[in-house]
Amino acid sequence: MLNYFNVKMINIIDNKSVSKDEILKKLVNNMDENSDLISNKEIFLKEILERERAGTTGIGMGVAIPHARTEVVKDIVVSVALLKNPVDFNSLDGEKVRIVILVGVPKGESKKYLELLSSLSRIFRDKKIRESILESTTTECLIEAIAEIG
Repeated sequence: MLNYFNVKMINIIDNKSVSKDEILKKLVNNMDENSDLISNKEIFLKEILERERAGTTGIGMGVAIPHARTEVVKDIVVSVALLKNPVDFNSLDGEKVRIVILVGVPKGESKKYLELLSSLSRIFRDKKIRESILESTTTECLIEAIAEIG
């Protein structure tokens, strides 16, 4: 699963009172700048925001996994952000989010899509992994913490 992670799309975001939509826009822009997997970032962002409005992707424990299956993504693309300031994602447990894993998957990849979301959800529910990520103070530390996932 680590093959979906690109070090250029693993970041710490110093967000001063930034909304969930602005965070998602930053992540989509980062994906677009650091990969050639998104053919239309505006459509991708729109689909991510629509999916978010349909139901929260805040899985709890300070983690959100916004995602979309879309025509404008050529292959699975993943971006990870550690937010310096928590953002409200309407998580099921009411906790604000500091770890955001944005996932884009091509329309026809339903099986891979579900497997990836399930794996990410399981991995980021692990307290030790979450703490390791939350303790990261530099992008390098964050990349190392994610590399340890396995």
